[in-house]
Amino acid sequence: MRAGRVFAYGAAAGLLGDLLLGDPRRGHPVAAFGRAAGAVERVLWRDHRGWGALHTAVCAGGTAALG
Repeated sequence: MRAGRVFAYGAAAGLLGDLLLGDPRRGHPVAAFGRAAGAVERVLWRDHRGWGALHTAVCAGGTAALG
């Protein structure tokens, strides 16, 4: 299947899902991730590239582990 068709089907499915289900009123996953990333940043923040890499690894790794 061509990439354009896959994208079109995925976009149509996403639009249909959003129309049918909408966003949750409370507990939106993206908002929860933002709060968690902010909490991790408050604990780990240092003005150093290594600490930024650790923050990224913790946030991305935690998301991948949950997935």
